[in-house]
Amino acid sequence: MKKILSIFFLYFYVQFYSQNYTPAKLDSITTICKNKGEYDKVFQYNIAALQYYKEHDNPEGEALANINIANALSTFDEHQKSLRYLDEAAKQLKLINNNGLNARLCNEIARNYAFLGLYNQANIQLNKSIDYLKHAPDTKENRNSLFFVYIWKWSNFEDLKLPDSINAMRKKGVRDFPDEPKIYVRIAEQFLSKKQHLDSVEYYLNKASVLAVKNNSSLHAFGAIATRRGNLYTLKKEYTKALEYYQESLPIYLKINRGADIINTYKKIYETYLALHDIPKANEYLTKYTELNDSIQSGERKAVASVVNNFAIEQEKEKNHLYLIIAVITGVASASLAGVFIIRKRNKRRDQLLEEQKKIITEKIRETDQLKKKVDTSLNDLGKMATDNSPFFISRFKEVYPEFYEKLTSQYPELTSHDLKFIAYVRLNMTNKEIGQCTNVTVRAVETKKYRLKKKLNLPSDLDLGTWVSEL
Repeated sequence: MKKILSIFFLYFYVQFYSQNYTPAKLDSITTICKNKGEYDKVFQYNIAALQYYKEHDNPEGEALANINIANALSTFDEHQKSLRYLDEAAKQLKLINNNGLNARLCNEIARNYAFLGLYNQANIQLNKSIDYLKHAPDTKENRNSLFFVYIWKWSNFEDLKLPDSINAMRKKGVRDFPDEPKIYVRIAEQFLSKKQHLDSVEYYLNKASVLAVKNNSSLHAFGAIATRRGNLYTLKKEYTKALEYYQESLPIYLKINRGADIINTYKKIYETYLALHDIPKANEYLTKYTELNDSIQSGERKAVASVVNNFAIEQEKEKNHLYLIIAVITGVASASLAGVFIIRKRNKRRDQLLEEQKKIITEKIRETDQLKKKVDTSLNDLGKMATDNSPFFISRFKEVYPEFYEKLTSQYPELTSHDLKFIAYVRLNMTNKEIGQCTNVTVRAVETKKYRLKKKLNLPSDLDLGTWVSEL
């Protein structure tokens, strides 16, 4: 009876606030609930609000509620459902001019894509978000959106193994958001991944802890800090201490139902028990890890298939639009002819023209596919020639990238042949380590060369050389 009364009270409580709170206030409640890990309330508030906004024709409220629900679903690894709610939000945002909400929409799409391993597509959405934020008012919500962009681009660059871009995002993060604990958690993670400067890891995690308490940060921030402390003690081979921190982070992730973090923690605990030679406990967590991992991977495969299918649908729409244009042009020409006989004859010719145009389009698609294959082959050849330090590398590069090479040499005639070869390596998205192997120098020497090149080209010191080269 008590439970029924509690649910009854909560239902009317949610109804009351969803009907009396503006979208901004609803957003504030959602943030508070998320930080506490109370995702049941996040869903209840926003689903009730969504219904209310639909009934009262409030597209801004509908878009916001859809985005909030999508955010919660992606946290639970329900990416396919999350993307559906984001599609609904996009429809509402077409009716209003709200750059801040458009930025958040792009961020949530990017978040789903990143979880699914579609890092480049995620970065495209994050770049769109930056464009929207340039025209949005300077509010706390929009600052949070920009911070989101920094953190996720940073993470995506790590997965894409782009060290220069990683360092650029790190500098921007520390400069623009010096009081955000997640910035320092991520810096600590960088040192941990390289297994170096463990004293610095301790320093940055301590700084993150102080800021998390000071800012009353989300539960996830505290879980992330505890996990990294566990990783630190694992590197030190202090497994009992590491286990304490993993056991501290696990209830947090279970409370907020962060699937990816739960899986990772199960795996860490399994490995730690294994190091402690506690085989029964290790097997217990291995079983938990395997079951949850299989479940989430199955959902991710469906979500990726859905995303790919949406891309295909968009391409099909573009083709159909082209066919429609051809048909309309032909139809207008037909209408200008007099007489039934002439019209019929023209219609027959129109069908022939349409069929011819379809063949042309099909041929163009085939040619494009062949061109893509040639480009892929050329890029593979270039990569091998670079690795082999072939004397014909730069000649082949000029053939594959004629416009880029012409523009580079005409705008910067002072560049030496060594400079041009180095820039060619950067254009091929080679890492510092790979460039070092091609040129027989250390990674440090490669970084120094990049620094000197930027000075020679009069580029800002904080600009990523790889980004500049790709945009030239």
